[in-house]
Amino acid sequence: MDASWAGNAAPAYPLSAKRMGEQGTVRLDVHVGADGSVLEVQVRQSSGSAALDRAASEGVRKWRFRAATVDGRPVAEWYRNWEWVFKLEG
Repeated sequence: MDASWAGNAAPAYPLSAKRMGEQGTVRLDVHVGADGSVLEVQVRQSSGSAALDRAASEGVRKWRFRAATVDGRPVAEWYRNWEWVFKLEG
């Protein structure tokens, strides 16, 4: 069973990136521990904006997950190519 990230706050859109009109998709690899904590976050593919990449990584680092399970027991697991989209409205 995959880990669930439901209930966590979305990564904040950096004000500096908003002012500059920066948008993009950040792809992350996220290592979730058996206790549901985030052990490591790696940027797999940059959005092209250091501010957006940093916001996605730092936001996800604070999250708590319901850990993945194998045979009913929680396990640590890497989630590869997880994406977060920063898009300006209007």
